Amino acid sequence: MKREKVGKALRLLVPAALFSVFLYIILHEFGHVIVLWSVDADVTDFSIASAHVSYGGGNWTDVSDRWMHLNGMLFPLILAVLYMLLYRREIKNSFYRIFSGFVTLVPFGSLMAWVIIPFFYMSGRTPEGDDVTKFLFNFTHDYPAYLVSIVALLVMIVCIAIAVRKGIPQNFEKEIRTIRNTSQEN
Repeated sequence: MKREKVGKALRLLVPAALFSVFLYIILHEFGHVIVLWSVDADVTDFSIASAHVSYGGGNWTDVSDRWMHLNGMLFPLILAVLYMLLYRREIKNSFYRIFSGFVTLVPFGSLMAWVIIPFFYMSGRTPEGDDVTKFLFNFTHDYPAYLVSIVALLVMIVCIAIAVRKGIPQNFEKEIRTIRNTSQEN
C-alpha cells in the first residue's frame, strides 16, 4: 500500500516538474525568437533539447541587443505572472496545485541569476556565453551593473507577493504535506 502512495506522489510531482521546466525552456527560447523577428534576423536553429537559438543577420542596436538577452528570462516571467494572476486558489486538483507551484518557481531560478551574476561581473568573474553576462556587457556602457541586481530583486519581491496573495505556495505546500502524510501512513 505504501508503494502505491509513493507512486502516486511521483506521478504528480515528476510530470508537473518536468512539464514546467519544458514549458519554461520553450518560452525562454521563444522570448529570444521574438526579438530576432523584430530585428529581421534569420532564425537558423531552434532547439529545445539543447536550449538554444541560432540566428544570422538582423538590424541590431544597443537596445535590441539588450532585449535579445533579457527577453529569454522576461517572456516566461511575464507569462508566469499572468498565470499567477489567473490562478484559482479554490481549485482542489492536486496536479493543478503542484504544477502551479512549479510554474511560479521555475522562472525565479532564472531571475535569481539576474540578481547574482552582476556581482560576479563587477569582479570580472562571469560565466561565458550566459544571457546575463551578454546583457551586462552592453548595459554597463551606460549604467552600473548593480542596477540589474536591484531591479531583478524588486521584480522577485513583487512576484513572490503576487504568488502568496493568490495562495500558490500555500496550496503547493498543502499538497506536498498531504502526499508526504499519505505515504507515511501504513
